[in-house]
Amino acid sequence: MKSSFCRICKSSDLDEVMRFEKAPRNIERLLEPGQLSRDRAVELHVYQCKTCAHVQLLDQLEDEYYEEYLMSHSHAKKMKEFQLKQASNFLHHFGLKDAAIFEAGCGDGQFSLILKDQGCRVLANEPSAKARAACEEKGLKTVGGYLGAGAFSTLRESFDAVVTRQVLEHVPDPNDFVAGMREILKPAGVGLVEVPSLEQAIENDRFFDFFPDHLSYFSSLALTNLFSRNGFEVVQVKRVMDGEYNEVWVKKGPRPDLENIQRAANNIAGAFRDFLGKERAAGRKVAIWGAGAKGVLTLSMVDTSSVAYLIDLDPVKKDRYTPVSHLQVSAPDRLLTEPVDTIIITAIAYKDEIMRDLKSKYSFMGKIDYLAGGQIKEC
Repeated sequence: MKSSFCRICKSSDLDEVMRFEKAPRNIERLLEPGQLSRDRAVELHVYQCKTCAHVQLLDQLEDEYYEEYLMSHSHAKKMKEFQLKQASNFLHHFGLKDAAIFEAGCGDGQFSLILKDQGCRVLANEPSAKARAACEEKGLKTVGGYLGAGAFSTLRESFDAVVTRQVLEHVPDPNDFVAGMREILKPAGVGLVEVPSLEQAIENDRFFDFFPDHLSYFSSLALTNLFSRNGFEVVQVKRVMDGEYNEVWVKKGPRPDLENIQRAANNIAGAFRDFLGKERAAGRKVAIWGAGAKGVLTLSMVDTSSVAYLIDLDPVKKDRYTPVSHLQVSAPDRLLTEPVDTIIITAIAYKDEIMRDLKSKYSFMGKIDYLAGGQIKEC
């Protein structure tokens, strides 16, 4: 099965940047003697997204890939020391004492054991039944399946942290995987993600870092892009293990709350009506300053029939009409020949400059108000 889109930004604008005529079907399984006659090489095609520069394969791994997958570096002293330091730094930085942690793709469980030994409550996730059995023999609580959106609905917002090491590069849909992380993390939850470093391959001409088992090749920039677009704050990205890996620490950010904005939009028509009604009852004439985007949109949503006129400093806009509200734009000099008592500023980014000009250039002594969300406020 192939994907014809960028795994991060979903662009279909991909360039083939490398091609190997002979590669193993996968590199994590070494063959038994009886399997040799059936073994065949495959071509390897590596693509780069023209939009976001992510590097990837189009192929996907077979569904049963992880069933027999059990490869570990935990026997190596250097790796054990690295993992211990990595876990300690992560836990200390985020204050994760006694934390509930989910490790996605835990393999033989070595890193989960380190977290458990440091006082964390760990759920070790591993698709491979053989690897899960190995983890359970070590006293780890395990769960099968693949992390993704909706995959662990009963665990929603259950964990203080998610860690995943040397997994994301195998994942066919990284955005779905990260969405799954977000779902099971508590509102202020954090994550540690480690992947092979694309920079290491580029800096050292390492063609041997590319093989069918790794679907994505993450640079620091690609990792930042992936997590940022999925609602995470990227706390840090760094090269670790002598530059072999990119490690990213992330923090779950709040989903943007747009309720108040919708409420302001619902309120603005009434606020304008009430404001203009009071001004009219007091015998005051009202003009509006600002025919930019904010003003044009706002004026399309309100009743402007009692507005004396609309002014804007931009000479290109003079004598043109606003869409929907159909107010003709005048130059500010109109204030000198046709005075008003009140001005509403909709060009709020220039509010202070406009106020200064009103007083210094046009000797305006009336009331100045401005658009503030769904309200009209006095300057």
